[in-house]
Amino acid sequence: MRRTIGFPMLGLSLLLAGPPGAAQEWRQARDYDVLLTSFEIQPQEIRLRAGEPVRLRFVNNSEQRHSFSAPGFFAAAEMRGRDRRTLRGGAIVAPPLSETEIVLVPRKGRWWARGDNLFRRVLGMKARIVVE
Repeated sequence: MRRTIGFPMLGLSLLLAGPPGAAQEWRQARDYDVLLTSFEIQPQEIRLRAGEPVRLRFVNNSEQRHSFSAPGFFAAAEMRGRDRRTLRGGAIVAPPLSETEIVLVPRKGRWWARGDNLFRRVLGMKARIVVE
């Protein structure tokens, strides 16, 4: 005897699927590279569009671990769960010789980003994030 899916199950599956096109927006996020070196973040001004998904790729070409700390920016942004779990205390930690990606939808505002320790920040490891 065959069983068919009734309307309640169909409704539940549509509800769990989320809004149409939401997954596609994440996949179509534009790429934006941020270079982390021992003494600077490039570009020094990161300009993004509010409400548009972006894939931030943090590139660390050095032999040392670096972090990009911007807790206010990350807290204000919309993110998928797996991307939010990438954060450590409002920062992205990039291991040596690696690329670390996070996809988010930024909100309008201005924030400062900085490196992981005082010595590096004094020597210029900081950037400004502008979202319009």
